[in-house]
Amino acid sequence: MSDRRLYVDYLARMEGDGAMDIVIGENGEIKKAAWEVWEPPRFFEAFLIGRKVEEAPELVQRICGICPHAHHISSLRAMERAMGVKVSEQTRLLRELMHYSDWIMSHALHIYCLAAPDFVGYESVVAMAGNPDLLPIVGKALGAKRLGNDMIVAICGHEIQNRTSVLGGYTAVPSKATLQALKDRLKASKEFGYETAKLAAQLANAEPYKSLERKAEYVSLYDPKRYPINEGKLYSNDGFEAPDEEYPIWILEKHVPNCNCKHATLKGKGNLVVGPLMRVNNNFGTLSADARKIAAEVGFSVPCFKPFMSIVARALELVHAIDSAIELIDVLGEPKLEPIKYEYKAGESYAVTEAARGICCHGGRVDKNGVIQKYDLIAPTARNIASLEDDFRAFVPKLVNLPDDDLKLKCEMMIRNYDPCQSCATHSIKVNLHREK
Repeated sequence: MSDRRLYVDYLARMEGDGAMDIVIGENGEIKKAAWEVWEPPRFFEAFLIGRKVEEAPELVQRICGICPHAHHISSLRAMERAMGVKVSEQTRLLRELMHYSDWIMSHALHIYCLAAPDFVGYESVVAMAGNPDLLPIVGKALGAKRLGNDMIVAICGHEIQNRTSVLGGYTAVPSKATLQALKDRLKASKEFGYETAKLAAQLANAEPYKSLERKAEYVSLYDPKRYPINEGKLYSNDGFEAPDEEYPIWILEKHVPNCNCKHATLKGKGNLVVGPLMRVNNNFGTLSADARKIAAEVGFSVPCFKPFMSIVARALELVHAIDSAIELIDVLGEPKLEPIKYEYKAGESYAVTEAARGICCHGGRVDKNGVIQKYDLIAPTARNIASLEDDFRAFVPKLVNLPDDDLKLKCEMMIRNYDPCQSCATHSIKVNLHREK
């Protein structure tokens, strides 16, 4: 009897490098399911020690070009907490608008450029755009990504590495005219958001995706009054609650062989999952009214434990992000440049934001001179690795009769479904599928 083996050197449409090794026994059982992230370690936590507290938010945004602002804002909030720095309401609103801008860019990118080609049978979004019937929606998706980028530039001066957001506030703010022009573009993009939700539901409700379901510990930020993106408490669908600054106590990590990314578990519970589907499940009632309306129209309801419905959750969050950005622009009115004042104080604290792909955690200890003595950061991908392996154990046996090429694609889709960022996490992808016959 020989093993059935599938091997892919690199998985396209994913950030970073890694490997997936699956061994299937002769009766369809999973003997091994390992996600081996081999992106080299980045050592951010080590080289931040000894640097001034202001440098941390500036440096950590260089971890990732897709969600730099989640890393930046998490670090800002943690360092400000550690020193007791209070920021203005305008700063909080601008940070929220900046982060929603990142969500708009990232969700449009993932849905159309990274995920949709798998569902509709194309190797890439470029090939997908070669279909005259799909070209218009691809063009709109790239326009939405451009809108998200332009919003970020307006708020922080650069698409990726911000130039204005600093500890305690902003060194420059957008004009009312700039914000109003962005608001007009946001309003014009609403129809695209609806189209995206309808398309996502159509894709996710096809077989075999709609039949794959696994209940898990869904963890996200939670706020009973407002959909959480930069603030909230840690929360799970199974009764867990804790202040976000306590994440080092509750989310435990361990090294595993052949993986440069640690595996995470929730203390006393086990493997956890983070990301858009988890946020929507835990916070459905505070999505914008239009996002809830389109959810009803496409038949999405919570609780939902179907991993491939993540593409629908992302689409609902895209609509919500557009609505929230419009609302924030109205509330901000005409932002004023505010003085930035704080004093160095010794302290230790931690904070969590919601990157587009899940909770992003930063924090550490600062001495009385504002020098960092300890630093910790954990990206969303690191939270999901153990649960993704659970997905393989649960779903591959149901698909084991597929030909190798088809099963390989489904395995790749399961991974891409999490929108993983291996570079963030190391601070797949090779796929080995081994069948015993």
